[in-house]
Amino acid sequence: MLSVEREERILTYLMERGKGSVQEMSRTLDISEVTVRRDLKRLGSRYPIRRIYGGAVLERVIPLEPPVLQRRDLFAEEKQRIGQVAAGFVQDGETVMLLGGSTTLEIVSHLRNRKNITIITDSMLIAEKAAKLQDTRCILLGGAVRPSELTMEGPLAQLCLKELHAHRMFIGARAINFAQGIMLNEVSEVTLVRDGIRMASEVILVVDHSKFGQVATAVLGPPTIVQRVVTDSAVDPEIPVQLHELGIEVTIV
Repeated sequence: MLSVEREERILTYLMERGKGSVQEMSRTLDISEVTVRRDLKRLGSRYPIRRIYGGAVLERVIPLEPPVLQRRDLFAEEKQRIGQVAAGFVQDGETVMLLGGSTTLEIVSHLRNRKNITIITDSMLIAEKAAKLQDTRCILLGGAVRPSELTMEGPLAQLCLKELHAHRMFIGARAINFAQGIMLNEVSEVTLVRDGIRMASEVILVVDHSKFGQVATAVLGPPTIVQRVVTDSAVDPEIPVQLHELGIEVTIV
């Protein structure tokens, strides 16, 4: 088993239970106790994991996100502007991947004038809007439904992605900072997003200003896993400067 796979299994275990003993994790995950301790030490440098006697506790740094239908009303005007500008990067004839989220959802309606495009998504909400567009094909990934997000997740969704390619992929995030990187709230999301990133020629992060400087539970990767960031004008002026220094294009709306 690769180290990244072990770490994801340990994180998932802690996410589901909140805490766990080294002995129990070793037995349940079929990993030696020595390896569990080593992986916990490594994970502790990137995630809010507190070591306790004989085990570890996963502490949430920020609250879980509200369901996607509630988040649509948060910074709604900013998200609409971000969605409109982000859609402008899509050209006729392209295949685009839109992962579920309140900001990526805003992109869909602005693609109505594109010709011969294909939208790949894990989101039932995005698929519903995309199905109403003319001259557009929509591919909805299979998998188990995550009720709060109305997205598909699990091994079946990952398997679908292995057979696909996108010219551009648009993703959101729960938090972005320059220490841990781009972060999500659920460990279960990480693998699917990483698989999507590997199958896309360009990855664009679409987030409102409130996500910067925050910390969440699961690290997706460093900021450099994306080539462009689209955010709103309320962002701290230092943020675009730091992103440019990393070679990331920034569009302010």
